[in-house]
Amino acid sequence: MQAIAVPPATATHDYSKGMRIWHWANATLVSGQLLTILFQKVIVNARSAVPEFQEAITKGGGSLTQQQGRAVAHVISERIWTWHVWMGVTLAAFWLFWTVMQALDPAGRRFGARLMAAARRYKLAAPAEHADARHALLAKLTYAAFYLFITIMVVTGLILIFADDVPFLNSIKHTAEETHNVTMYLIIGYIVLHVVGVVWAEITEDHGLVSRMVSGPADKQSPQD
Repeated sequence: MQAIAVPPATATHDYSKGMRIWHWANATLVSGQLLTILFQKVIVNARSAVPEFQEAITKGGGSLTQQQGRAVAHVISERIWTWHVWMGVTLAAFWLFWTVMQALDPAGRRFGARLMAAARRYKLAAPAEHADARHALLAKLTYAAFYLFITIMVVTGLILIFADDVPFLNSIKHTAEETHNVTMYLIIGYIVLHVVGVVWAEITEDHGLVSRMVSGPADKQSPQD
């Protein structure tokens, strides 16, 4: 009876240049958006910011009413939201870039193919390799969850941007906003798990993982690198 071939472990060192650009661009944009939320909720929160504005103005010899303080906070808030929106639009552009990149990549390097290979390997793995196969599959599933979260964030974000101009989008604005907010917390949770997982892999079994994601496989770098 012929033995069933077990798919090989998915390589972790063959990140394409396009994938690396997408990864770090997403990390920067998502971090920037989370920072705008932090500024909105904590630093420019009218309830806490206005008394601080008034105190600062009073120390300088002036005066600021509650209404004037709220107007100042609103101006700052609007500016921060403008940054949030533009980063969101850029994130949507990179999401489109990733979608096109996946379509143009060789079949074996597409994420869907990697996920299916990891699932087949887990299903067919011998008992001694079962733990490693399960780890590889769980890693791919967490990436799939992140791609789903980013897709939801992009779609709901675009709905919120154009809701005031499109009646249909305006009718689902509240649902989109609630979904957008919940997904934000899911992404925060993913980022924490991802960073912990990368650090753990770097110091245990996958040395050089971070450097490969920054500059690509070491064997493809020039001597000057």
